Amino acid sequence: QLTLADGTVTADHVVSALPAAALAEALPDEAEPLARELRQIPAVSVAVVNLQYRGVTLPVTGFGHLVPSSEDPSLLGIVYDSVAFPQHDGTGAASVRLTVSGRWWWWFGGTQGQSWGAHGALQVMLGGAWFRQSFGDPAAVPPALLLQRAQAAVRDQ
Repeated sequence: QLTLADGTVTADHVVSALPAAALAEALPDEAEPLARELRQIPAVSVAVVNLQYRGVTLPVTGFGHLVPSSEDPSLLGIVYDSVAFPQHDGTGAASVRLTVSGRWWWWFGGTQGQSWGAHGALQVMLGGAWFRQSFGDPAAVPPALLLQRAQAAVRDQ
C-alpha cells in the first residue's frame, strides 16, 4: 500500500524511476535495511546525443552495438534507429535532426525533439562510469564537446 497526499494506492508491485540514493531517502523508517542497501548503489552520468540525417543510408545493419570500455571508455554504444524503424531510411536532401537528452538540451536552442528532416537516425550514448574521466564535471561539460564526440563516434564506429 502506497500512501500519497491525495489518497492511497494498493499495488502488488511498485517500480521506482528514482536514483537509488533518492529512493532511499523517500522510504519510511521501517524500510531502513533496504534504504541502507540502496545508498550503496552508485549513480553515473550518461549523455545521450541523437543524430538524424535525411537522405543517408546507414552503412550498417542491426539494432546497434556496445563499445567495450577497453576500446573507448567515453563511448557506451550506438543505436541505429533505422533498423527498428525502416521508414527512417528515406532519401532526399541532407538535413539534420538533433536531440540532446539530459541537462544539455537548452544549449542547442531548446530544440529537444525538433526535427529538420527524419532519416538515418543514430543514438550515441556517452559517459557512464567513465564520464568524469572522459568529459569532466557533468554539470560543467560543454555541450559542444558532447556533440563533437558523438559525431566522431558515428564516423569512427
